This record gives sequence, C-alpha cells and structure tokens, in this order.
Amino acid sequence: MQYMPLDPSKKEIRLIELHPRPANTSTQRDLTPRCDLIHVSLDDKPDYAALSYTWGDARDTEMITVGPSSVPVTQNLYSALEHLRYDKTVRVIWIDALCIHQGDNEEKSWQVQLMREIYQRASFITIWLGPADLTSDEVMDFLRQFGTRAMRFGLDGDPNIIRKVSAQWRSLASQPSSFPDMSRQRVTVRDENSTGKHFMMGDLNELYYSISGSHGQDRLFPVEGMADLFERPWWGRTWVLQEISLAEKAGFACGTKRLSRRCCTAALNAFTALAFVFQEMMMLKGAIFTSTAYQRSVAMAGFDWRPNFSLAMWNIQRYSPYPLLALLRATCSVVIQPLAITVLSLEASDPRDKIYGLLGLAADRDQLKEFGIQPDYSKSCQELYISVTSAILRQGHVSVLSLNSFPKTQIGLPSWVPDWSRPLESCLQGTGIDHMTLDPEYKASGSLLPSSPLFNRVGATTSVSVSGFIYDELHEIGTTWAEFFNPLQSTISNPFVAAKKLLAELVRLSILGGEVYKTLKERICGAARTITAEIGYNETGRWARIGNRRYDTAASLLTIQVNDGSDETRLLNSELLALIMSDEVQTAFDPYDAAKFCGEIGAKACGRKPFVTKKGHLGLGLDHVEPGDAVAVVIGCQVPFVLRKSMGERYKIIGEAYVDGIMDGEAVVGREIVGVLELI
Repeated sequence: MQYMPLDPSKKEIRLIELHPRPANTSTQRDLTPRCDLIHVSLDDKPDYAALSYTWGDARDTEMITVGPSSVPVTQNLYSALEHLRYDKTVRVIWIDALCIHQGDNEEKSWQVQLMREIYQRASFITIWLGPADLTSDEVMDFLRQFGTRAMRFGLDGDPNIIRKVSAQWRSLASQPSSFPDMSRQRVTVRDENSTGKHFMMGDLNELYYSISGSHGQDRLFPVEGMADLFERPWWGRTWVLQEISLAEKAGFACGTKRLSRRCCTAALNAFTALAFVFQEMMMLKGAIFTSTAYQRSVAMAGFDWRPNFSLAMWNIQRYSPYPLLALLRATCSVVIQPLAITVLSLEASDPRDKIYGLLGLAADRDQLKEFGIQPDYSKSCQELYISVTSAILRQGHVSVLSLNSFPKTQIGLPSWVPDWSRPLESCLQGTGIDHMTLDPEYKASGSLLPSSPLFNRVGATTSVSVSGFIYDELHEIGTTWAEFFNPLQSTISNPFVAAKKLLAELVRLSILGGEVYKTLKERICGAARTITAEIGYNETGRWARIGNRRYDTAASLLTIQVNDGSDETRLLNSELLALIMSDEVQTAFDPYDAAKFCGEIGAKACGRKPFVTKKGHLGLGLDHVEPGDAVAVVIGCQVPFVLRKSMGERYKIIGEAYVDGIMDGEAVVGREIVGVLELI
C-alpha cells in the first residue's frame, strides 16, 4: 500500500472510512472488509472513533481492501473489522496499524507523539477483545448486569473505594450467615475526587450476600470464565493504558457482546473487594473461617490486577496522573504474596514502546521532554533506557536503583539501568496506590540527603556516581528457600519442614560472622526477621514491618519434630534442639501461625539467597550474590545494596538487599563523610 505523506505542521493524521457490510452477497470477496484512507488535521476537530486491539501474530494474516489495494492485516484486526463495521453507514475510525506508516520511523516518531491527542479527541474507543468463545457471552452479560448494580455504590470510581467496601464486607463475613444485616442506615461512600455515592448500607450488604457464596444465591461470579476473558492478550499490552484511559467514552467488544468501561470497572472492583475479604479471612481466621471452593477460587484468582490497573487509569488520568517512574513500577512488576503471584508486567513487541507507550500518560512528560525523552525510533533501546533512568535519577528518585535485577535481556545496559523490557524482580518493598510511596518503610540511609548524580562515559558504557559508602562484605551464602521447598522438584513438600530448615540455616550462618548476635534468642530473632525481610501481616491483616513478632513461631518451628522415616527431613538435629531447650524456649506449636509465617517467608525469600556478612549481619540478597560482594548504603535509598567491584574502584549493582541490623540508619550513625560510589 502506498502512503501519501502527512504534514506535521498541520498535525495531520490518517483515518479509515470503513464501508458497511454488504446486505446480500454470494462471494467471499464481497464479504471482505473494505475501507478508504483519508487525511485530516487534528486542528479541524474531525469526528472519529478509535480502535484498541492486539495486533496478533504477524504471520497469520487475511486480506482487506484499502482503496484500490489488497492489504494484508493480522487475523485479529480482520476479525475486528468484520464485527465493527456498520450495516448501512460508513464508520470513520483510527487504527494504528493502517493509519501510521509503520515502515517510516520518522513519521512513526511524530505520529506517536500525537497519540495522546488522537485518543483524547476520539468520540469513542472500541476495545476489541476478540471473537466469542464458549464462556465469553455469559461473562460479558454477567459483568454488564452486575456492574450496573455495583455502579450504584461508586465502584466504578476511585480505586480507594475498593478498600472501603472490602472493610464493610469483611465485617459481614465475620457474622453468621443466618443473620444477614439489612441495615437501613443511609451512608455516603466518598473518594478524594467526587462528592460521593449515597445509598442504604443494607443495599451494599445485599450486593455482598448475592456473591459471597455463603447465602444460597445462584448468581455467583463466573470465576473461570472471567479468568479466560481477563487473560486475553489485550490486557497484557503496554499501549492499552493510553488507549483505554484518554477517551471520555470507551467500551469493550467481544464477539457480538458489548460492555461499557464503567460497568466493567465496577464489576471488577467489586470482585477485587470480595477477593480481599476471602484472602484476609483465610489468612487470619484459619479454621474459624471455613471457605468454600468458590470462595477459594475468588481468593486465589490471579487475573484481576492488570485489568484492574488498566481500568483504574481513566480515573487516575483525570484526577491524579502518575509520573513515568510510577507507571514503570506498575507495569513492569511481579509481586509475590502468600496466596498469589501478581504479574503486572505489560508487554510490547518493540521494547522501546515500554517507554513510549507510557509517555503520553506521564504527569512529568513535559519535564522529561526537557531531558530529551520523547518518541524517537532512531534511538536504540539501550540509548533510550539509559536516558530514561538518567532522567529519573536527576529528578531525585534514587529508589529506581532497586528495580535492577539480572539477567538483563537488552544488550549493553549498565548495571544501574533497569531492563524495562522484562518483568522486574519482586522488590523488598511494595508501593502505595500512587506507585511511588514505598511501603513498608525502611531507613537504611537515615535522614541523609543525596547529592546530584554525575554521569560519565566509560568506554562503551555510561557510569553514574551517587552518594554512598561501602559498609561491609558478604562472608558466606546459605541454602535458599527454593532448595528447601520446591514441591515439583524436591522431596521436601512440607513447608513447615522447609521453614525450619531455612531458619536453622540462618542460625548456622549467624555463628559464622561477627558478634552481632550474642545469644541463641538473638540468633533466632535475627533469623526470623531476615527470613521475611521483617515484613509480614500485622494485627489488621496488612503488610507491615513486624519486628520480632515471629520469634515464638520461629522457635516453635525449630523445636517440633517431624518423623517421616528419614533423618534428613527431621526438623532439627539433636545438637541444635538441645541448645534451644537449654535456652528455655517454651512455645506451643500453632499450625495456623506457622502457615501464615511460611507464606510470609515464601513472599520474600523466594528468589533470594540468605547470607552473613563479615561483621555478622544476616541478610537476604538476590540470587546472583556471591561471597566477597560488598554491602553498600546509597544515600537517599531506603534499602542497602549488594555491589560487585569492577574496573578499579567502580562497582556493578547486583541488587537491593535486606541486611539485618542496618535497616533503620544504624550504618550512618556518627558518619560525617559519606563519599561517592561510581556504578557502571
């Protein structure tokens, strides 16, 4: 297909005029979607819709007619055109694959810079999820009907409402199912952006009863079908955030079924609120809360986070848009929690689009443009990622260094530059709803303020110099949680056995270093803190720093015996058992506390190695740490880092680490000279 050039000075774009489907036809050629390309200026405020879809397999194509030419398009786009054309009138629509000359990088660069405006000005965005399958019609109908009910309570609005609704429903889950609460109290659920929704509390309670699985209802969430729908490829694309959130009106199409963005948002937010209830009840109540198969399926559903985040972006963009770093955290992350592994990594066929697909949404896009960050497809991925990370460091966000992990799939990246093209390792800390506030809080660098980073060209790479100092050195690496507990590959399938063995390993390591831990109780406390990075469920069921609150559980795990016929799988050898008993540890074994502790261990110890430093601190570092690596404090970062010396006095980042005993600024107390660390 021959493209006529567009005029950048007029902000020209191309639009598709999609012809109506033929009324009567006998040939396949007549059924083929037909369209024409036209040029318009955005300044003239043209009336058009936009299509959001996944390109699909570039090798699986069908022919359509564009003007006089036959043009191959992917099967998914062909299917969308078949379903979305009108019966009697022309439909004007913007479709990136056809409206942008994909083979012209210069045109592509400045057209991508216009995409924010293209989507904002579209009268409607149709989100094509694909053809119908065996369950999609039922799911689309359920989400439309239930979402309409859920919208009454503001569940199509601020994501903060999810927590408020979940708190109310959690109180209902604690009550006997035979005594429903149909209170007529009039309440208002407010978010930070609106005047709120007014309703009777009993009506919100009735919504819970209709989906709880404990009150004899027959319209429960179709969890398996929802999983199929929300795991369709569209939800995994980076570009979808911009496409779904910038238009005032948007809706989903799946086969012949339609669903508004607001209905889908409300239904999925209600599902998430319900999942929070069941997760916390299962974790905190244990045997008191006897869950059903349906309730467990809701609690364990791992499909909802990417759809929830994508749907929430519309409100986020209107009221409190995220800076680029927050968008990158949210779209490149994998979070391991006791009941599920949450994948929030969005994909892009061109790794540069992991940045360009988010720039149009970034609250700091104008500042980033001053740093030279704008769509430019003449730049390599390496150049772009270095430029973006440099800009984020110049903004003062030193915490971006925590997002580094190995291996990197993009060639030539310095160790301090995250590989945004792949899911990043689960960080020690999570973030608040703004994806910027780190939670729970550590204070490894105390209250010291960092100096501005300095960048230097070192051969074929770029280095950055940051404020910080070397504090310690790794002395010995221990056996990992995965080696102790891997039900698919290991004979040890009992998590209690694995937890005991890892605790014993940390106690052993604590003896090899310095004199940080002087008594057995201190060693067990240090092991219990380190094994979870001191993060677990607090009394309200939230992730928090838990200090020494797992000491009793850890001690009880170390003292119990499991006799399964093998000395190798006993919880503790007789010598260490004697030491514990001589220290007068008297704890009753509670299997529910132990199960919760094992979940917390898996959330932080998975993918990390235990170690002890020369000074005697226990720690957890990423899988690539080695003896001799340095423990560094980087000023402005809440966590320490493991570094490896390279090229003289320069260092490579191996990753962030939990180092017991220095997470609250102990390493910087009394230190007058901080120094500089050059990272390559």
